[in-house]
Amino acid sequence: MTLEALQPFLKELDAWQKAGRTVELWWRDDNATVPTVELDRLISVSNRHEIPCGLAAIPAGAGEPLRKAVSDAAHVWVLQHGFSHADHSPDGSEHFELGLHRPKSVVLDELRQGMLKFNQLFKVRFVPVLVPPWSHIDSQLLPYLPVMGFRGLSCVHREQRPVPPDDLRMVNVHCDVLAWSEKGDAGFAGADACVKDMVDHLRAKRTGEADETEPTGMRTHHLDMEADAWEFVETLFELTRDHPAVRWLSPAGIWPLPE
Repeated sequence: MTLEALQPFLKELDAWQKAGRTVELWWRDDNATVPTVELDRLISVSNRHEIPCGLAAIPAGAGEPLRKAVSDAAHVWVLQHGFSHADHSPDGSEHFELGLHRPKSVVLDELRQGMLKFNQLFKVRFVPVLVPPWSHIDSQLLPYLPVMGFRGLSCVHREQRPVPPDDLRMVNVHCDVLAWSEKGDAGFAGADACVKDMVDHLRAKRTGEADETEPTGMRTHHLDMEADAWEFVETLFELTRDHPAVRWLSPAGIWPLPE
């Protein structure tokens, strides 16, 4: 990949720097359950570039092996990716785990079980942020999340999005490094598409058309990443890690402990 594709992104960073403002970025990776060579690669990339990662892990499949895998990963924090990442939509038209296709009490109880498990497993490495599978959650569930102890919610950016309670900070991802087919296959979305998604959100924030307090998020799926996708991610990290107008935020910084 040449640097030419990243020129619009660098130009946008220059605009922020000229305005005396700081670009806030964050990285989320989805679908962790067990240690794999792909997870080892993610941790290695995070450590090498010193870029924090919010690892959205699935409670039903996670356990002591995952805890050991991330225990020495200095820049990795664990988020809660639903409970089992199971589709409960009756007709399969839209994948949904956190909907009201089941009794509300059942859905909330699973989320409680997941939070309890992650608090015990990961302790301070766990940031109580809910990442709904497939980015779908019924809005009727949102008021219960802060009561349960969740501090945040993270989905994929859409023009229409649920309105969370005041004490539940929503910070989405705006660039998906992978493109997904209807069959669920994934491949690199391409540098041009990734850059456009990030630049569009940054420009909207800079011009007052979007919430300027929301960091711009990039999403990866370590299990599905091929060499070209990782090359883009690492090139982006190399260009931004020491850029004077850029700050990569950790999930613990985005969703800090209450004072």
